Amino acid sequence: MHTFRLLLLLVPLGALTACSGGGGIREIAVAIPFSAANFLGSPVDNPYFPLRPGSKFHYEGDTADGRVVIDVEVTTLTRDVFGVTCVVAIFTETIDGELAEIAEDWFAQDREGNVWYFGEVSNEYENGVVVSTAGSWEAGVNGAEPGIVMLGAPGLGMRYAQEKAPGVAEDMAKVVGAGSAVTTPLATFRGCLKTEDWNPLDPGSLENKFYAPGIGTVLEVEKDGSRIELLRVEYNPPFNPLSFVPGVDHPLFPLVPGTTYTYEKDTADGLETTEVEVLHATKVILGVTCVVVRDIVTLDGDLVEDTLDWFAQDVFGNVWYLGEESKDYENGVLVSTEGSWEAGVDGAVAGIIMLASPIIGIAYRQEFYAGVAEDMGAVEALRETVTVPFGTFTDCLKTRDFTPLEPGVAERKYYARGVGRILETNDDGERAELISVATE
Repeated sequence: MHTFRLLLLLVPLGALTACSGGGGIREIAVAIPFSAANFLGSPVDNPYFPLRPGSKFHYEGDTADGRVVIDVEVTTLTRDVFGVTCVVAIFTETIDGELAEIAEDWFAQDREGNVWYFGEVSNEYENGVVVSTAGSWEAGVNGAEPGIVMLGAPGLGMRYAQEKAPGVAEDMAKVVGAGSAVTTPLATFRGCLKTEDWNPLDPGSLENKFYAPGIGTVLEVEKDGSRIELLRVEYNPPFNPLSFVPGVDHPLFPLVPGTTYTYEKDTADGLETTEVEVLHATKVILGVTCVVVRDIVTLDGDLVEDTLDWFAQDVFGNVWYLGEESKDYENGVLVSTEGSWEAGVDGAVAGIIMLASPIIGIAYRQEFYAGVAEDMGAVEALRETVTVPFGTFTDCLKTRDFTPLEPGVAERKYYARGVGRILETNDDGERAELISVATE
């Protein structure tokens, strides 16, 4: 198995047996019979091991071998293995800047929420050349069997084989902790699952892995104490016009036609007022019927911007942003439409303005029109208390919004359930606060 693996735990087949374990934890050898008929082809959504197509994970750490950098991408590809349709994930590892390994792994989730591991194609490199494929295996080939990458209901002491390809891949693991908090440079993750991992083919090997709910692996601690930590997570799911539903009713981003939100912000140039009106109109973009929202911005009463934004919600609950028609004014005269874009036109791509289930640490593309609109969002907190003129709200979502087009510049936005955005702050300390909400 790889030096570090985001995606591996395998449960041996057979009966449940108990034995005494180290560290005061009673060991239980877990057995779950494999049956291809027990798989539905559904998404892999185990909370400790979610595999969302379009997700990318970035890890780094200093080890005895050097500076290790690992990238894991959950692709939109699938592969049929041993009668089951699997999700394909790509693993890339470099050491001190030199490519060390690229692997393709295959996973699927059964009816009980267990995530099974079906094998991998592993290529090890030296000086940019493949020097070994050792460690490659596939369930159903040469006696290898599929196993479980993450239990649907993991419990303390549960012991299992991570891989089961005799003489090739035989890694083992045991659940040794639950509910702990883990801090990486990205964030502090709570409610983490902790495992102890070892390889019988490499006596003396031992490491601990920590899995955060909604994210997956966030930390590996090796035997010598070195840490490989999660530094970045991105979620850019594939766009499917057939996966959308009418209207937008996300609790943190509700768009009810006839609703008008008013915000005010004191700036160095004067009082900025923004009125956001959810119109009764719709617009079809790439076959998706979007809700139209109009933003009117004034500065000391003078019009400075008039924008139409287009949003739609998919069946999973993500709210997508499909473009905008932006008009900037000076002294009542239209001076620019810069920033306007529409998904599907001139290479522009739809993005997500609000995740179905925001999770601390996840970053996502809100819009993409190269060189014009490249905003990103990242979840920073989920339970903020915020007071604005419209009221005091608890359990608010906090995001950091930024764009590669303006490095070092960021805004924080706060969203309250049942209302939507209530506050926006910037690096200058300015606050765009919700003043009122009016409905027809």
